[in-house]
Amino acid sequence: MSACELGELRQTRVISWLRLIERKLNLKLEQKEFEKRVMEINKIYNEDCLETLNRMADNSVDCVITDPPYSGLVSKSKGTGRFANTDNHIEYDDMSERAFLLFVKPIFRELYRVMKLGSHLYCFTDWKQLRNMADSLELASFKIVNIVCWDKGHFGTGAGYRSQSEYLLVFSKGLPNTFNLRNVGNVIKCSRAKEAIHPHQKPTELLKILVENSTQKGDLIYDPFSGSGSTLLTAKAMERNFIGSELSKEYVEAINAKLCGGLFSNSFQTELSNEAGT
Repeated sequence: MSACELGELRQTRVISWLRLIERKLNLKLEQKEFEKRVMEINKIYNEDCLETLNRMADNSVDCVITDPPYSGLVSKSKGTGRFANTDNHIEYDDMSERAFLLFVKPIFRELYRVMKLGSHLYCFTDWKQLRNMADSLELASFKIVNIVCWDKGHFGTGAGYRSQSEYLLVFSKGLPNTFNLRNVGNVIKCSRAKEAIHPHQKPTELLKILVENSTQKGDLIYDPFSGSGSTLLTAKAMERNFIGSELSKEYVEAINAKLCGGLFSNSFQTELSNEAGT
C-alpha cells in the first residue's frame, strides 16, 4: 500500500470516528431533551408558566383552561417568575396593548406547541382586552371556535354600565375536536365562585361544563395561571389529569392543601356535588 493510499485510509478512519462521536453526542442531547420534558402530572408548579411549558412535551395536552392577568401588569417578583407583586395578588392597573402583547406572545406560542391537534383552549377575558386576547391567540396560530359570555347574574360596583359579564374565548389547535355536550349555548349564567380566595376565582359550575365538554376521563388539562386552583380541583374531581403553574407561593400552598391525599375541602366538595346534581 502506497503512502498516499495509507494516508487516505487513515483520513477515512478519522472521519468515521468523528461521525461516531457526533452520533453519540446527538443521542446524549436527545436523551437530555427527553428527560427535561418528562415531568410529573397531577401537580401544581410554583413557577412562571414558561418554565413549566419548557419542560412539557410537544402535543401532550388535551385541553387548556386559563385566566391570564389581562387587565393589569404586576411587578417583577424576587423569585423565578416574571410578574408578581409583594402580596402575590394581581394588580389592576391598566396594561398597555404593547405590554400585553409582549406578555402573552411567548406563552401562547408555547401553549400551541404542547397542545394536541384539535384540542380546545379556553381563555377568560374582560371586554377591555377581548380584542387583544383574540388577536394574540390567532397570531399564535390558534383557530377561533366561539366566544362564550359568562353572565354572573348581577353587576359589580361602579357607575355607568356596570360589568355583569365576562368573556370566554374558545379556540382550538387546528380544526376543533367535536364537543361532548349538546344544548350548551354561548351564554352561560351562573353565580360567582363561593368562598373565593382569589379575586378572579371561577365557579366550579362553569368549569365543570368546560371540562366535561372538551375532555374525557384520563385526559390532561393545563392551566398556566392557576390562581386559586379551581380548574385543577375540578379536573381532579372529574377524573382528569392536570398540570398547573402559579407564581404565588400562598396560592400554591392553599391548592396543595386541598389536593393533599386526594382530598378536597368540604366547601369545594359540597359545591361540586350540588352542581353535579342540578
